[in-house]
Amino acid sequence: MKKIIRETEAIAYEHLKAFGFPEEQITPLVDRAKKDLQANLTKLEILLHEDTISIDEINNVLHALKGLLFNLGNHALAEKLNEIRSHLESDVALKEISQILFDET
Repeated sequence: MKKIIRETEAIAYEHLKAFGFPEEQITPLVDRAKKDLQANLTKLEILLHEDTISIDEINNVLHALKGLLFNLGNHALAEKLNEIRSHLESDVALKEISQILFDET
């Protein structure tokens, strides 16, 4: 989880600079986005470990993460999450989410 946040933070600074945002606007935007990423990733991790997994709730969190990541310039991960959303009912998709978002190696 921390890896995704760090990578997205680095991408976001460059992405927002490319749009002409001044540094004094970028820092608070990225700080807020990091908190949102953390909250959504934590929620997703909890959902993935519940006894009864709610595909709808996982889908909602993935949708929020996709939008957040896309707006921060992490398009590759946003697209990957969108692809996973298309086959969420499979156990493979749930394992893939965990590997992508929570593997810190």
